[in-house]
Amino acid sequence: MANHIPREFIQLLLGRIELVDLIDGRVPLRKKSANNYFACCPFHTEKSASFSVSQNKQFYYCFGCGAHGNAIDFLMQYDRLEFPEAVETLARQAGMEVPRTAGAISRPAVSNHLYELLESAAKYYQQQLKQSSTAIDYLKKRGLSGEIAKQFGLGFAPPGWDSLSEALGKTASLKQQLGDAGMLVKKDDGGYYDRFRERIMFPIRDRRGRLIGFGGRILETGEPKYLNSPETPIFQKGHELYGFYEAQQANRTLPRVLIVEGYMDVIALFQHGVTYAMATLGTATTATHLQRLFRHTAEIVFCFDGDSAGRTAAFRALLVTLPIMQDDVQVRFLFLPDNEDPDSLIRKEGRDAFENRIQNAVTLSHFFFQSLSAQSDLTSMDGRARFIKLATEHIHQMPENIFRQMMLDELAKRARTDIKQLHPQKTKQKHFIPAKQKARPPSTLRLAMTLLVQQPSLAHLIDKPLPLMELRGYDLLQKIVESIRVHPDLTTGGLLEYFRDQEDVTTLSKLAQTEHMIPEDGIQHEFLGAISRLRKVGHEQLIERLIAKASQTALSQEEKMQLDELIRAK
Repeated sequence: MANHIPREFIQLLLGRIELVDLIDGRVPLRKKSANNYFACCPFHTEKSASFSVSQNKQFYYCFGCGAHGNAIDFLMQYDRLEFPEAVETLARQAGMEVPRTAGAISRPAVSNHLYELLESAAKYYQQQLKQSSTAIDYLKKRGLSGEIAKQFGLGFAPPGWDSLSEALGKTASLKQQLGDAGMLVKKDDGGYYDRFRERIMFPIRDRRGRLIGFGGRILETGEPKYLNSPETPIFQKGHELYGFYEAQQANRTLPRVLIVEGYMDVIALFQHGVTYAMATLGTATTATHLQRLFRHTAEIVFCFDGDSAGRTAAFRALLVTLPIMQDDVQVRFLFLPDNEDPDSLIRKEGRDAFENRIQNAVTLSHFFFQSLSAQSDLTSMDGRARFIKLATEHIHQMPENIFRQMMLDELAKRARTDIKQLHPQKTKQKHFIPAKQKARPPSTLRLAMTLLVQQPSLAHLIDKPLPLMELRGYDLLQKIVESIRVHPDLTTGGLLEYFRDQEDVTTLSKLAQTEHMIPEDGIQHEFLGAISRLRKVGHEQLIERLIAKASQTALSQEEKMQLDELIRAK
């Protein structure tokens, strides 16, 4: 989605937003130096102010938890918005309209109308619930109070094939729009009939509270027991979680999220005070679900049946989790007793006992090794070899961080082998560093990039093109310089935005946070000195290339003059 908003517009927008004012409106800042402001970090609990906002850089950074970024990142983290939503919010604040590129899906007017139609449908179903003693009795038997039913906007789809169609689809155009919203099904003869009939209706809202679809639970026996809205322009099941919006409303921050399987589980848990439960919408948990959740919480607990099917589903969820596991998050698995679900269990034993189960849920690492150990005979050498192969295939999909290393350490311990045997041989990247360059100070390139990222205007001091060079990371320096030449007014925050969707943004973020300890009046001198040293490296490499070529074939006249000039200059 980010790619559909022109980069030029985003840079212009960031240029009109004052980061200090934006953050100060949500987190009171106090000035500590000419261009830096501080506050207690809004993203973790602390007593001393470690959250720094730089007016010059248009960049914030917390020395405690590492949160960092520009104005867009702040809204994504603090207001818990997606990238397009954060851009739209800033654009409204700046009095600008967000343009879209030709490749974008342009459907805001259609989407807005679908939201309105679904809200009308929800009101219709809620009115029908009040008039249905059968539906009310069903909810009472399930133990739901009127307050919780109102909080989640529960309703009832009456019997009949065209109740909703007749109530809201007064025109052919409205019927078509209700069909687009997934509420009506088109017949072969061109007419429509209601998708939901004689079902308890569960409105599904996105993180901003907009109604995007419904789930329907049949009152009596029948199939399917649960029926969800189909995918529509505003509803993608692999992206949304039932109860996410309600959990955000009930909790300013989410220290934990419990993922369960059904609507009734979520509602029953909420009614008993567990206000951080969510459910997938007829799909398995996806990486998109988890990436979205990890923006809001540091702990996810999956809740599954304790039988074989439940453990198989849990292991699938674990495999989805591994590639995005970071050191600052925790994932655990809660397995329920036989013939129990969260709805029945919390009613039987109460909130405290249920939350005690959550506290004692199995950790990801324990469940991982437990599951794979069951597939191998660890008392035999060939069984341990199989165990290692199964485990390493999954562990090597994880990001290279501390948790990954600890998983390998634990694998080595369980398999009774040397940890070195579990690491793939790394031979790549050696050829990027010329032999003579290894002895040179490794900080020169990093120093130049650090100063440039933190003070992009330094790029204008480079009066001659940088030489060609074989040096790991040097291409990033060239890209930074080029991006600043294209956008001369870039701040640190703007530069990070320019690289947002590229792999290099992680490196740039680290450079933006680096403390270089160089006085303000010495930065230009240090930067130009680093560039000068890099030029010398480039010239030495060029001399070596020309001499090597001369030993194989005759140099051109131009190359001879170039070599002579370089040697004299050296």
